Amino acid sequence: MTTLPEIADLFSRLASNLQTLKPKSIVDEGKEEVSLNLSISKLNQSLNLCKDSSVRVLDTLLSLMCFKAPQVFGSTIDYLVKTIVTVLHSSVSCEVLMFENEETLQIGSSILPRDCLKLIEMCNAVIQKLEGHEVLASSLLHAVVRVAVSTSFCQFSFQFPPTLEEKEVDERSVAFSKLHCHLPRECSLQNHEIPLRLLFWYLDPASLQHDISKILQDAVTMPFLCLSNEFHKRMDWRNLVICLALSPVMFIETRALLHNWFLMTGFAFILEFLVALISVILDLLSRPTWWGIPMDLGFKLPLSDAYFPCQSHLLRTLAGPLFSEKFVHLVHVIGSPISGARKQSASSFKRTGIKLATINQNSLWALAVNFPDWFYFASILLFSGKSFQDHFQPKCMIGAPKNRGPHDSVLLSQAAARYIAWVMSPLNKSNQDLLVGCLIKISEAWTRQQFGPGVHDKKALGCDKLKKHKFHGSKDYNLTKVGNSKMIDLWLREFQSTYLDFAKEAFYGSASRETNASCGHSLHEDLLVRGIPLGVLVGCPNSITDDGCELLLHYAATGRIGLMESKFSGSKHAEQISEFKEGSNTQAGMCNTKREAIAGACLAFRLTDIVQSMSASFFENQEIGQEYIYQVKLKASKYLIKCIKRLIQLGVDEDGPMLLMGLHDRLLQWRHQGKEVIEVNKDLDDITSDLSHKLSLL
Repeated sequence: MTTLPEIADLFSRLASNLQTLKPKSIVDEGKEEVSLNLSISKLNQSLNLCKDSSVRVLDTLLSLMCFKAPQVFGSTIDYLVKTIVTVLHSSVSCEVLMFENEETLQIGSSILPRDCLKLIEMCNAVIQKLEGHEVLASSLLHAVVRVAVSTSFCQFSFQFPPTLEEKEVDERSVAFSKLHCHLPRECSLQNHEIPLRLLFWYLDPASLQHDISKILQDAVTMPFLCLSNEFHKRMDWRNLVICLALSPVMFIETRALLHNWFLMTGFAFILEFLVALISVILDLLSRPTWWGIPMDLGFKLPLSDAYFPCQSHLLRTLAGPLFSEKFVHLVHVIGSPISGARKQSASSFKRTGIKLATINQNSLWALAVNFPDWFYFASILLFSGKSFQDHFQPKCMIGAPKNRGPHDSVLLSQAAARYIAWVMSPLNKSNQDLLVGCLIKISEAWTRQQFGPGVHDKKALGCDKLKKHKFHGSKDYNLTKVGNSKMIDLWLREFQSTYLDFAKEAFYGSASRETNASCGHSLHEDLLVRGIPLGVLVGCPNSITDDGCELLLHYAATGRIGLMESKFSGSKHAEQISEFKEGSNTQAGMCNTKREAIAGACLAFRLTDIVQSMSASFFENQEIGQEYIYQVKLKASKYLIKCIKRLIQLGVDEDGPMLLMGLHDRLLQWRHQGKEVIEVNKDLDDITSDLSHKLSLL
């Protein structure tokens, strides 16, 4: 019994019994006995072989056994649904065929593709009447979707044949939508069956886009969420992760979808979401039982290479610990394709397809930006240089060599500048070279403020031909006090001015107009450029004063630099900076709008996540790692408190309970992340109490 008419007959019987059962829930108590007798009589008539039989054993037997009509019909419905499910499962077959002397696995259903729509419509008509029978409804829905996926019908869900009439397309779309409405929230892995959500993705790939879009919308409306934690805590999010882990194909499609969305929009939250999703997928593969996957099923999951078929040779490097040696190797790898591309003819290199292939979902760049720890590691090596090598690597960094040459820190700074330039401008080699020179200038400027001039040999840096870059205002403050607010203010202006010069040359010069027209220079520039100076803070937090730290964080969050003294307002720097970003004449660390305050608080939270992730690579001793996290938390805590107080002052509760609740929960999580910051406990207690009070009023 695997033909559509026979299955339709079963659905018809099921619908008839459901229709007979439905009135019993709304009859009056006075008519209950009459309804019972009528129901039993109808059931007796349907089961007796002979309509004219004078034997009515069933009526008497049911009356003596005190069965009620709902029980009788409930049992009938139960067996009918189980029969339909069994028949549908039996229609799907799997066999091995020989094709050109090779074995080929063929999976399909005996139900024809043209009958699949009728099957879905029959299921829609019946399943909404199975109220109170969640288990039966779920099993029936699973069986129908499994059959639909097993037919070639599912290939038409994304792109229909040109001959297909629009009316039929609309019918299928409506049928899919109705069927999807009955998808349960729980992700069942009983008997290792394929989750229903995953089957829906195969049946209708548009449902995958819908599920991803819904979670992205939640992430946007609640910016304080710690995505890696929410993926495990929220049932819908965790079910999505489990389904993606069970299907590398769907994970690859999801990663490509999010990557393309990021390229089209440049929105930071899309990249952050993609980074978090990849992180939790790798975490699930390493400990599946923690995510609710049975151990025997977890052993059957593919290796991580199956989820990253392109550039898989670098996956272990990017997903592994941060070593200086691995970083140098990574920079060498990203330079190899560029060298090969230069050997091609000029016309072939300028083709749009080749350029776009450099940043598509299969490229090395797409994989690298999904592991941002290496970008921050590069910014640390760029600015911390020798101090980072001396204080961290020889003493407590995993795998650090015992002896280092005098130019190791210089070579690492060069490699760091090359990696940052490649991430920020992957399409244009000349722009990369120009940006490398600018980053080395900025690195030299920072080194001069720390140790004075003449620390590095310019020839060793390879910058002897670069124009000497004067650091404005370097005599206006004490150089022996490293990382004070004046120094950070001036250095940030130097950084911004230097990058402005690069942007004018790279993005408005005639040589790069074709590249700008094809993809746009602001694709990810603004997202990454403000994060570069954070390497100063993350690399050596103890060398930065609290005020200097606030300036760094405020710039990274808003792109604005606080004006420390009015005497700088008439300088050449101020004129250049006003072209680059408006609003530079505001008080340091002060967020003028609610949006800036949210961005500042989110950055402070995210900074702690970054150093916690990186500390596992930096330190063998856990206590030293906790102390490192504590130092960064302490530096960022005052800016975080200012941002939250500013949010409260601007009326964060007016934006609804979700934003306020997210801020409250994220603050509590941050306080318990690493060592507690005792120095600001009173301020944190006051803020937490204030947020709790506002939540109680909503």
